[in-house]
Amino acid sequence: MSPSDPLVQAVAAVTGLSTDDVLADPRWPDLAPALPRLADAITALQQSIADGERTPQLANLTLLAAYEGLERLGRPLRAVVQVLPAPPRAAEGPLLGTPVAVKDMIDVAGSVRGDGNPSAMGGSPAAHDAPVVARLRAAAADVVATSSLLEYAAGAPHPDLPEALNPVRPDRTAGGSSGGSAALVGAGVVPAALGTDTGGSIRLPAHYCGVVGVKPSSGLVPVDGVTPLSPTLDHVGVLAATVRDAARVLAVIADQPSMAVAADDPAPVRGLRIGVLIGQLAHPALEPELAKRTGALLDRLAEAGAELVDVRDDVLTELGDLLVPILLPEAWAVHGERVAGEPGWYGPETLRLFEAARDADPAARDAALARRTELLPAAEALLDGVDVLLGPAAPYVAPETTPPIDTPEGEVEGLFTGPFNVSGQPAVALPAGRTDDGLPYAVQLIGRTGADAALLTACARIEHLLTP
Repeated sequence: MSPSDPLVQAVAAVTGLSTDDVLADPRWPDLAPALPRLADAITALQQSIADGERTPQLANLTLLAAYEGLERLGRPLRAVVQVLPAPPRAAEGPLLGTPVAVKDMIDVAGSVRGDGNPSAMGGSPAAHDAPVVARLRAAAADVVATSSLLEYAAGAPHPDLPEALNPVRPDRTAGGSSGGSAALVGAGVVPAALGTDTGGSIRLPAHYCGVVGVKPSSGLVPVDGVTPLSPTLDHVGVLAATVRDAARVLAVIADQPSMAVAADDPAPVRGLRIGVLIGQLAHPALEPELAKRTGALLDRLAEAGAELVDVRDDVLTELGDLLVPILLPEAWAVHGERVAGEPGWYGPETLRLFEAARDADPAARDAALARRTELLPAAEALLDGVDVLLGPAAPYVAPETTPPIDTPEGEVEGLFTGPFNVSGQPAVALPAGRTDDGLPYAVQLIGRTGADAALLTACARIEHLLTP
């Protein structure tokens, strides 16, 4: 290879070495995933682009180098579907030069939307960017890759497309359905990625991989150009290395510029009023270690001056019970014709889910939507007198594989996340530490509908306490 080889240049960009030094070092293929330095390298890359010293295309090469380096070191992620070319984008903007990955069910012009399905990957390229991608480009971000997902975001990987691996422990899953995005952020390959969330598909992978996962308020971020699963429940959101990174990207895709500074210069937690979801924390499905560690976190918050208020959360149980009656008829409306005519299009687990949706009662969906409307005031009332709600993000840490949804583990995986897809309230999975086995875990924070910026500000205050 020569100094002009793109991979050599990318490794040099990540490591800070000259291309000659890279080539002279017999270990050079192992230099790419210098993960402790990668986040700093990306920040420096952004600044160098702003200063006119490097081209935007180098962001793509940096991604490729880091990803290939991980593969060569025996730490595969299975997270990238396609490394994208660098088309023209804005010369300046709030995300100038920031590499962002996009879940492979969101339209990227010129790229096939694969949806985690081998047959779909043989389709035609998208003619236009989805609005969220167009907004990223207008903000001068570099959309560098499409990321892997569970098939059609429906809860299981296609057998020919294994799920993304956990960047902390490759013997565990990154989760789903936005596992590829979470893995790339967790490995330090990109600082932020887009995902989708219908019942927890951003927040669960964030919890498993130790990254920030934001499901915004319903309707805040457009879902046009995104493969639907359940239009009532679907959200596009952000996975990011920090709350600040998440706020900057969410501000762009929501077209809310003022939100970009929501996590800047966070204040101490003293005076922050936190509603503790005592029902969720006492739920028997919650692993004892997670319950204990969340309790210890609450003690730490109280010692730092936060005000803790116990909140009875019975309404969340009923909201969660409405998710399946809403989701199944809507999923059948999206996929039913193909399930009936081309069942072989789908992997067996996904087919089983959609076939179950065949018998879903549309009248039950209508009743569930009506009941949701009745319950929304009670869901908002949970925040009376507090700034945010806090509870567990998931019942357990990253399993070896994503559990089928009809198993005991699968039935409770979205126990704590699903209610907020139904209510539409914004929710954030915030990394809270590691278990005794070294696996990441998160807590979930919830805000009022439409108060996403205030929620991110509260998250940044807690993150500041937890960050050494």
